[in-house]
Amino acid sequence: MISLHAVRKLYNEGRPSEVTALGGIDLEIARDALTVFRGPSGSGKTTLLSVISCMARPSSGRVFVDGRNVSGLPESFLTQERRRTFGFVFQRFNLIRGLTVLENVLLPAAPLGRAPRDDAERATARLEALGLGPKAHVLVEQLSGGEAQRTAIARALINDPPVLIADEPTANLDTELAMRFLDIVAGLRAEGRTVVMTSHDPRIWQAALVDRVVALRDGRLDEEQP
Repeated sequence: MISLHAVRKLYNEGRPSEVTALGGIDLEIARDALTVFRGPSGSGKTTLLSVISCMARPSSGRVFVDGRNVSGLPESFLTQERRRTFGFVFQRFNLIRGLTVLENVLLPAAPLGRAPRDDAERATARLEALGLGPKAHVLVEQLSGGEAQRTAIARALINDPPVLIADEPTANLDTELAMRFLDIVAGLRAEGRTVVMTSHDPRIWQAALVDRVVALRDGRLDEEQP
């Protein structure tokens, strides 16, 4: 579904402070699978996730999504690709304080111009499926860590993307909540979604649910690691 060919990503390119974040990655991400990127800090996990999800452009190389070369798309088309294909769960969830759970979930739907009532029904159904129906009109700053994460997942899914992108989604959660997250991921897999995430957490990348673990070191695939 997602293919990377000789992908390199440089920061401060051409300057004395130039940094190679990705040093030539060839990778295939399977459809309907859970793929986890692991590696030490600075290994390139988050950069790779950003390139895969069209949040960042590679400095060289090509990225294909369902056979479409998205590497050189103009920004307006790249934005459409992100909205159509990917949902995002960030490490700190990035919920907007002062807004309710429902309002946060609806934010990614606003640019698409659908009927607000339809979006609200879709968001409410997703919140109920995640056990957050009673919290729909609660301000997000009043949520527990697990509730905030589930809100972030509902927000990521509001536009029905085929791919969920998660950057260290259990970094701030205890073991019980991390296992609940895996249960949610199992449900998303059952819906036919592809999940790609980064994780330092062995509870995640050692889980039986994971289809593939991709190890990175210094911006390259670490073939010595499982």
